[in-house]
Amino acid sequence: MRSIPLVHTLYKLNRRLVQVGVLTLIPTLSGCLLTSPFWNQEFATHTEAIPMQAFSTSTSNPVKFECAKAAHFGLYPSADTASWVTVANISPSTSGSYDPQGNRIYSAGTKTALPASCWRQDPANSIWYAAIRATQLTTSGSTTQYQTFFKSGLECLGREIGKATSWVGWINKNCVATYSGSTTSIPYVIVYSAS
Repeated sequence: MRSIPLVHTLYKLNRRLVQVGVLTLIPTLSGCLLTSPFWNQEFATHTEAIPMQAFSTSTSNPVKFECAKAAHFGLYPSADTASWVTVANISPSTSGSYDPQGNRIYSAGTKTALPASCWRQDPANSIWYAAIRATQLTTSGSTTQYQTFFKSGLECLGREIGKATSWVGWINKNCVATYSGSTTSIPYVIVYSAS
């Protein structure tokens, strides 16, 4: 009978625990991503249809796309009093996309104009601003807020998923949009238009 060195056994056990830990982190860190639009994306007019694309680890409930008034710095008048308007409820695709490690992710998307009540024209520069977010109810009834990205974060997302050949390769790689000087992710994006 061949003996397996203890170091090798511990390495394999540790690797399995890390893999389980990473997969367990997906719901905790929110493996749910809003990839379109991205932060500070400019559109030709504030009345055009905006592509909204999200990715979820669950198909149990629809993805809710919402919008609210914004300014260049964030929600308007503030996060506490922002009024979110439902734009669409989209069921994630029932056939998931697999990565080489067998992790699965589901997409939900639409392309539609935002209601006029979501746009705010800034009197200082006449630019129109709106906020967009995606959320999804979990099977336990809590709400999952989706991770958002700056354009550079989308580049990071693609690069890290590609390097790891895994949908979870972006976790802990500083790809998601966060508040300035913080590690807290921002659960919405600001988009704008000059007309």
